[in-house]
Amino acid sequence: MNRLFEAEVFVRVVEDGSLTAAARRLGMTTSYVSKLVTRLEERLGARLAIRTTRKLTLTDTGRSYYERCTEAIRGLEEAERMATEEQQAPRGTLRLTVPNAFGSLFAMGVLAEFKARFPELTLELVFLDRQVDLIGEGFDVALRIGELGDPRLIARRLASTDRIVMASPSYLERAGTPREPEDLAAHECLLYAHHAAPGRWKVQGPRGVVEVDVAGHLVANHGLMLVEAARQGLGLVFVPVLLAAAELHAGRLRRVLPAWHWPTGVFAVYPPTPRVPAKTRVLVDFLVERMRVPPWAGLTA
Repeated sequence: MNRLFEAEVFVRVVEDGSLTAAARRLGMTTSYVSKLVTRLEERLGARLAIRTTRKLTLTDTGRSYYERCTEAIRGLEEAERMATEEQQAPRGTLRLTVPNAFGSLFAMGVLAEFKARFPELTLELVFLDRQVDLIGEGFDVALRIGELGDPRLIARRLASTDRIVMASPSYLERAGTPREPEDLAAHECLLYAHHAAPGRWKVQGPRGVVEVDVAGHLVANHGLMLVEAARQGLGLVFVPVLLAAAELHAGRLRRVLPAWHWPTGVFAVYPPTPRVPAKTRVLVDFLVERMRVPPWAGLTA
């Protein structure tokens, strides 16, 4: 007799509370269900339950065996569900929020590939730099750089980058070049509005982690706006290097404090659910695979 079949019958007996009720649900006779449970006990060498046709009382061993079997059966059901879903193309609407600059520079090409692979899925893209309330605002997935926000969200790391300090040659000629992180406090700094603390820059380097309070007369909620402002000589900017790769390579911006940086991750986040929807799972898996070599690889070396 198949061990899994015996275990499943035992679980049904416990869940239904009696041999008779379980037999009715399983489409078997009560005597056959009783025989299966007896065979299981004989094979295990343990009494699992004190039973009649109308009532069942678990022993301590039976209770432990039931709990473990329930976990195994639920795992098998989940595996079967996932295998079935993988044979079906995801459908419906998938709402995704993406940071403005990152989406414009790098995400659209990857998302176009994803859409071509799953033509029956409607992809609704919302470009926002603020951290949305995924659950409250009805989003399935968000791409985020650095700060993840709500700790309840499930996060998958897609790639890594560094946040670095940069300025134009004209600004450095006029205001001087910072030599240590503490020097930033005396400079005009361009601030990103959606940071948790826009006026506090944190860097990591030879002396470990250093935090510096900075200030400036321009605050913006768009990373590329800050890069452009820095290019025009308005101050120092502290953004992910991937957003300023072209400016750095062309010499329109220079890196300041080259021994200092702040490591930053690129993540896909989504709400916690007992079962991740197929449309969410296929998107996140696609992004993880596609960004093993991220689109900005080589641009920021």
